[in-house]
Amino acid sequence: MKRLLPLLLALLLIASAVCLPSCGKKDEEKKEAAGEITITVEVINKAGEHKEHTVKTAKTNLGDALLEAKIAEGDVGEFGLYIKAVDGEVADWDADQAYWALSKNGEYLMTGASDTPIADGEHYELTYTKG
Repeated sequence: MKRLLPLLLALLLIASAVCLPSCGKKDEEKKEAAGEITITVEVINKAGEHKEHTVKTAKTNLGDALLEAKIAEGDVGEFGLYIKAVDGEVADWDADQAYWALSKNGEYLMTGASDTPIADGEHYELTYTKG
């Protein structure tokens, strides 16, 4: 019995060392599963002014989150959300080749808003762009 106790304590320490580092990730996964995703959306309008929005959502893609938060307006078709207006400001490609460019942490995204998955803590930009 005297030898069994140190062995059990050693096993308990090893199990703790293996399990504890993953606790933080599990909490984050639980937050996302519970619909507590928070992202930041920075809007850079035609005048170059910046405005940040904090979006809390249960949505899993950027397009749905933007629509839910009423930051963006547009048409949803077979290719997803086509953003026409952000914060009420319209970008009209047909009139003057203006559009809303989508980026994440300053890097232009190669996916549309509906095809961009979101995760807690991410930062996106919508920039009024012409031509």
